[in-house]
Amino acid sequence: MTFTPSVCQGDILVVDDLADNIRILSDTLASQGHRVRATRNGTMALIGARAAPPDVILLDIRMPIMDGFEVCRQLKADASTQHIPIIFLSALDEAIDKTRAFEAGGVDYITKPFLPVEVQARVQHHLTIQQLQKQAIAQQECLEQLIRQASYQPNFSEPSLSTATQSVHSILAYVDRLGQAAHLTPERARYLQDLRQQGEAMLHIFAALGE
Repeated sequence: MTFTPSVCQGDILVVDDLADNIRILSDTLASQGHRVRATRNGTMALIGARAAPPDVILLDIRMPIMDGFEVCRQLKADASTQHIPIIFLSALDEAIDKTRAFEAGGVDYITKPFLPVEVQARVQHHLTIQQLQKQAIAQQECLEQLIRQASYQPNFSEPSLSTATQSVHSILAYVDRLGQAAHLTPERARYLQDLRQQGEAMLHIFAALGE
């Protein structure tokens, strides 16, 4: 079994109080096939994200009533939205502003004025990470199935053993690829470490069965 990520098209929520920025971002992302939703204030962003969680949020910092930092903190405190990657957009270019953005829960930071190609690349990067994470879960299910098969069927035939070994190698290669991605949460990093340990244990079992 192999796992190959494809070009991802996602549901993107754009939050910016300036109509021109929303128009440019919407056109930029729609040109890549993404579905784009937009809102001009933090309150509506929270309502929209909770009602239908997007794949990625592009979030301005300076907005009236509720700034982007507070929007991000509230989204990260909500179990239904805490998994959503949030990319901050801002004319603020000081290190302290970027630090606050990441401390609030952001995964990336784009400085205005932005280049459309940069926005496209950053969004695609985080969509790809999401796809890799979802497929890692599928790989764990495959690995658990192999573990059960080894438990109930200790006498593998040589072709079956070879196929199972190749599957585990494929899973481990994919886990390594995901582990190299930026902005993995500590929980996800531990999950990948556990998955790798399970895979390596299975390879030792299969090697012993083949002797």
